[in-house]
Amino acid sequence: MSYLNESRFIFNDECPSLSADEILSELGLPREMIEKGKVRKAFDSVQKEVKDLIHMSASAAYFKMPDTSGHPIPVGTEVVGVIITIGSDISRRSDEYFAKGKYTKGMILNEIADYCLITYEKMIKERLTVLSSRKGMVLGRLYESPEEMPISELRYVWNAVAAGDTIGVNITRESTLNPIKSSCFILKVEEPGDQG
Repeated sequence: MSYLNESRFIFNDECPSLSADEILSELGLPREMIEKGKVRKAFDSVQKEVKDLIHMSASAAYFKMPDTSGHPIPVGTEVVGVIITIGSDISRRSDEYFAKGKYTKGMILNEIADYCLITYEKMIKERLTVLSSRKGMVLGRLYESPEEMPISELRYVWNAVAAGDTIGVNITRESTLNPIKSSCFILKVEEPGDQG
């Protein structure tokens, strides 16, 4: 974790340990196929690459929602905005496998990428809960892009955390995050006893 200032943080982490059962079962494959055969061998093969392909980073900032904010997060609400990414290398490698007709390896790498992104989001929420507690605050409701956050708020969080400079995440013309395996969320900050 890098300490930027009183209200902004950067996190850099390594890929979590991966279980073949966990990853392959998410692909909807039967247990027999997971335990034996080419699918298990494909997982073992791509797992060797994963540590070099996944670069987990997050940038977070505490701020008040701006005047341009609308539903569902009111203007002036105290929040912590976060952008996380696992980088672009794993998506690029997955695409290479698909282009070469190695669909099983491509699918497994893509599933690993999704697993790591979800796992990292949980890790960052836990860390921010601890950091907020040290500041005498409690984290409340989570708002996640794109379902619960207008594009204007995604852009505001991106600017507030300086994601382009700090963790190399940019916004495309279509208002999506790049690298693809990135996400944005906002957590409402509350005083102890205000939850409910």
